[in-house]
Amino acid sequence: MRLSDLKSVRLEIPTIIKPFDCDDTDLNDFLKNDAKKFTRLLLTVTNLFEYGDTTVAFYSVLNDRIIEEDSITKSAFKKVVKELPFEKRHFELPAVKIGRLGVDKQYQGGGIGTQILDNIKMSFTTKNKTGCRYITVDAYNNDKTINFYKKNGFDFFPVKEEKEKTTLMYFDLMTFVHAREKLLQTAE
Repeated sequence: MRLSDLKSVRLEIPTIIKPFDCDDTDLNDFLKNDAKKFTRLLLTVTNLFEYGDTTVAFYSVLNDRIIEEDSITKSAFKKVVKELPFEKRHFELPAVKIGRLGVDKQYQGGGIGTQILDNIKMSFTTKNKTGCRYITVDAYNNDKTINFYKKNGFDFFPVKEEKEKTTLMYFDLMTFVHAREKLLQTAE
């Protein structure tokens, strides 16, 4: 199934959320009980993808930043911000965080999650309303989730403090921009 086959709905307070079960209690609970609260409080933007009477997938995004103080060492941080001029490397670097991303268990393994990530990458490199260089995610510490993000170009951020349940990963949007430019040049 392609993302373009699905109805895209930006979650608003009156939105009726259609049935969804991704086999993850935390993600199911967020969509059912917290997503509208977070929307009302202007904490996240949640997008739903529907097909018929089912919510096939959803994701929530919020603002984030990458700063040197969060990194293990200055040299590790410089590897993350490799393309920026040296004097700019001390800024707070703008990012968008994927707060939640889930695909209904009936549709898992079909590429919907990857299409959602590509959609997020495209929206923050073409019609972005503010500067945004990175996508971050606190990925659940399990092989399936970590491998999903790695397969989609995310890398581990060299954090000072490890979290028990999640691992901070990031994607440099310039990677996507360069790949898209190369593809367009090849097509010419």
